[in-house]
Amino acid sequence: MRKLVSACAVCAMAIGLVAVPNALGVKSAKQVGGTVSVSATPTTVDATTTTLTASGRVSSNSGCKKDRTLHFAYVNGATVTPLAETAETKSNGTYEVTVPKPADTNPPTVSVVLRATVDPAIRKVGSKKKGKKTKKGRRFDCLTFSGDSAPIAIAPAP
Repeated sequence: MRKLVSACAVCAMAIGLVAVPNALGVKSAKQVGGTVSVSATPTTVDATTTTLTASGRVSSNSGCKKDRTLHFAYVNGATVTPLAETAETKSNGTYEVTVPKPADTNPPTVSVVLRATVDPAIRKVGSKKKGKKTKKGRRFDCLTFSGDSAPIAIAPAP
């Protein structure tokens, strides 16, 4: 009988050691991706055009669409020309920014694409208690992603 009791005690200890780490519920950060849409106006650039208006929306979940910083670049084949302009998304994920027209290239091209790249961010949710400063709930890692506009036609110089 003594052996049976000691065997049960050993089994209970082994099960307890396996169950306890899982019971703590250490949660890892959730990786959240998304998409970004880009629309450039006007769609044809000529000699009189000085700027373009880029607008669109960041689609994501878990609060990863608001207050995200976007960087813009013109893509011409394998050549990527970064722009100094940035935009920040509103609470619903929309943005709008004015960017300069694409520079003339040599040899001349017929079109370029405007690319928007969204910076990564970290969001924490939970703890809605009044007066509590730190949020100890779930953590979301908002990943970086990019999207391209439709081709922007470049009219030849007269």
